[in-house]
Amino acid sequence: MTDISRRDRVRFRLSRLSQRTGAHLPELGLTGMVTIGGLFLLLQEELVKKVAGGLELWQLALLAIPLPVATAWLTHAVRRRSRKATPQPPNGRLPFPDRIDLLIGRETELQQVRDRAKESGIVVVRGPMGMGTSALAIRATWELAPEARMQRYADVRGPDRDRPETPLSVAQRVLRTLDRPPGVIQEAADAAPQVIDALTGTGRVLLLDNVSTWSQVAWLPPRVPGAHIVVAGTFTEEPPQRIEPVQLGPLGPEAGRDLLARHIGDDRAARDPRATGLLVDACLGSPLEIVRIGRWLARNPGIPLKSLVDDLRMLSIDEKLGFLLDLSIRQLRPTAKELFVLLAGLPIAEVDHQAAAALLGLPSAEDAIRELAGLGLVENVRMTRVRVTSAFRGGGAEERTPRVDAAWRRLVEHFAGQADVFAARLPAAEARTWFAIEDRALLQVLARPEPAPKTGRALGRIADGLETWFRLEQRHEDRLRAAKALARAAKALGDEHVQATAELRQCAVLLIAGDPRAARRHFNEAADLRVRVESWPAELHLEHAAILLADGDEFTAVESALVRYGQALSGGDVAGHALRLINVAALLVRKGQTLDHDGHGPEARRLYADARAVLFQALDLAGRAGDPGAEAHAEELLALTHHYLDLAYDARSHLERAERLYAENADEIGRARCLVQRAGALLEDPGQDTEEVAKLLDDALPGLPPAGVSTALAHLHLGRLRPERAGEHRDAGLAALAPWDGIAEPRQVSELRTRLATL
Repeated sequence: MTDISRRDRVRFRLSRLSQRTGAHLPELGLTGMVTIGGLFLLLQEELVKKVAGGLELWQLALLAIPLPVATAWLTHAVRRRSRKATPQPPNGRLPFPDRIDLLIGRETELQQVRDRAKESGIVVVRGPMGMGTSALAIRATWELAPEARMQRYADVRGPDRDRPETPLSVAQRVLRTLDRPPGVIQEAADAAPQVIDALTGTGRVLLLDNVSTWSQVAWLPPRVPGAHIVVAGTFTEEPPQRIEPVQLGPLGPEAGRDLLARHIGDDRAARDPRATGLLVDACLGSPLEIVRIGRWLARNPGIPLKSLVDDLRMLSIDEKLGFLLDLSIRQLRPTAKELFVLLAGLPIAEVDHQAAAALLGLPSAEDAIRELAGLGLVENVRMTRVRVTSAFRGGGAEERTPRVDAAWRRLVEHFAGQADVFAARLPAAEARTWFAIEDRALLQVLARPEPAPKTGRALGRIADGLETWFRLEQRHEDRLRAAKALARAAKALGDEHVQATAELRQCAVLLIAGDPRAARRHFNEAADLRVRVESWPAELHLEHAAILLADGDEFTAVESALVRYGQALSGGDVAGHALRLINVAALLVRKGQTLDHDGHGPEARRLYADARAVLFQALDLAGRAGDPGAEAHAEELLALTHHYLDLAYDARSHLERAERLYAENADEIGRARCLVQRAGALLEDPGQDTEEVAKLLDDALPGLPPAGVSTALAHLHLGRLRPERAGEHRDAGLAALAPWDGIAEPRQVSELRTRLATL
């Protein structure tokens, strides 16, 4: 491992000394400040006497006029520098890359893109790595849509070096680019109608850059009227026959010489045209390699082209890349060399400039990044993000050393601090933008197979931020993925507190997905880490109540868990108390349903009335806490209680509000539950159009999880409405109740199972 340069180390120490000095200023106190101020005034007076005593009157007049102006200007400059804010991501979607004015040797392919954009809905630009597919697609988009407001850009290359982004992840990124909430889709194919709706008739051009497999974009609509879609990448799979890609191959000899001459100068290229041609041949026509050699030669004007040709000629194709890498690294200063080694060995492919500085332990890495970029060793992507050029990503050391662990620890702490800041700002636009860029990288940080020592709490803070973000976007699969990764890391580090939090999160997500058996398993693992019930955190009691309610009708145990949850909450946790009241109301409704089934109608109605009163309190608390998810859940349960109290108008009103809140919060599961509830209420009206009810249920099913009571109920209704498909819906409904097979189950699950079996 190389060492950081002396200059950068001195800058870092001076910066740290300045920060520490500023932190201790309050300790000086008022008396100390007055003493120092008085001493300064005395020294100033003596200085004026000394200066004025040796100057004439006219000289003093000349000094008196410009001196205050110069002092004010200097003060303004110092204050402006000290107050310079840390650059934040821009609001909204990612900006489209700058226009590329000169594209050497690609005029024919550029014309093909323009022509095919007019003929077909999707234009595919395909070529091996380093052939300039992104540059050509960006230039073509600027020509198809010269105004920035008509351009939309999605870079689908993810932070994982070894695995491409999944089709669902790509679809979510595209929806965000089109200002659509990504949480509205459960599968990639669900995004196609959203893309059509967002682009039709707008004249916009959507560019999907750095696509690696066709399966990532196979869900795209084949044509969008009044708009264009351009897809650029390497494509390891063949696109369908209906799409004829614009294929980029190696540059021709003349174009390659022109590109090399742009970097080394026409005069130098003309002095030895044979050597220039041989260098282009050695690069196999790759624009990336030609640019890299050109930049190195530009930094070494005294080296003859022929000597480099002789060195390259003796090497095989595989060895040429290592030779060029070695030439570039030899000229790097120590700080840039260390940054390159660290970046090339990271388990994540790219970081922003601030994270690169954290790796080095320096206030800034701008100079090192600029040096590496000048040699083509790294590239800036997505605004201020940097990644090692793909061809060189194996150039770093993967071995674990104390210095590598220290660098990784600094990086994790940096991400934890950023996640804290931006999670607190959600749902503000700048916080959404930051998480949209960084969420995949944060997941990679959590999923590192061997976490560095002493990073457990920082990883927990990263997971906290991701949990807030993914809940906001209703991305439950990513919530589960983050919780699993955190649990593995915490277990490896021996941090039981963080592991318990991760297990509870998995429990909560699995309950939403309708899998109480798996949820119970994770709850037990969390509970085993906290032997004494009195030491459980508040969330553990709440999940315990939810598990008990999903497992059966042990109402006393559920009530006890909710009491413990309320006792563990702080008095100022308004959102927590709103959740407690919502769960109390759910318990009362469940008790009422049981009594109703047993023929105790009056007692059941009293419980429904009590639940209604509790829910109005919960609704008020949720509104004060600014929790739209809790508000929607309270409205949904209010609709149910009013339905049981035979107040149809109130039930419809609350259900409409719940459905609207779920839609605004992009909670498709909650919205789908409301549709099932609305369908059930409509079925009680003998004159209701059954086909209309069936359409409601068809609309609900894609948003529901594969398992759960609501999913089984939807299939039960559809089986009765469409007798010709009753067997299909019976099997699907029973499959939705499979998580309760072999374990205790609530009475409503048993009743549903019986009704489905009779279809």
